[in-house]
Amino acid sequence: MSRIGKTARVITTENITDSLLAITLHTPDLAKWRSCQHLKFETGKGHYRDYTLAHWNEANKQGTLLIDAGHEGAGSNWARLLRPGQALLYAGPGGGIHQPTAAAHLVCLGDASAIGHFSSLFHRKGTQQQLYTLISHKQPLPLKILDMPVDTTAGYIAGVERWLLQQPFPMSDTTFYVAGNIPLVVQIRKLIKRLGAQQIKAQGFWE
Repeated sequence: MSRIGKTARVITTENITDSLLAITLHTPDLAKWRSCQHLKFETGKGHYRDYTLAHWNEANKQGTLLIDAGHEGAGSNWARLLRPGQALLYAGPGGGIHQPTAAAHLVCLGDASAIGHFSSLFHRKGTQQQLYTLISHKQPLPLKILDMPVDTTAGYIAGVERWLLQQPFPMSDTTFYVAGNIPLVVQIRKLIKRLGAQQIKAQGFWE
């Protein structure tokens, strides 16, 4: 990282909830941003974590990370200790395989670790496209995060299914994005295929 890393500087840290952090960084070396790209940070000696750029402001070269720090681990502990003015080394950006399709409806389903992933899609979608986000989480989340509308369910798979049945989407003109915990991603993918989904883009982050 000391040889290939670029420098970012922490501008602000904010608790959106007790466990969800918004970290805004000055990233002057970042030249171009596509949705769902991530930066790799050294979160501890020999420990690296990838965090999606939830939003990036081209004019002032500022990027925002949304980090779920509701559990113990090298990444969560690192994120909770970040302070304004702190310099960080990062590699990237990488990834970015998920992009908004041309579908009229973009539906994002996952857990709190996927909020940054979904936010990046929201900020890159077309102006006429509708994006819906449902997060499986034990506590209600704000109704908007970085301007992205958010619904929350504590019902895990059953809660996801209830939500989908309450607002059926035209399957021929809807793309589903599923991300987060790998077992959850697998189960949601099976559910929406059973409900008739034709366009599914899935990405597991952790187990």
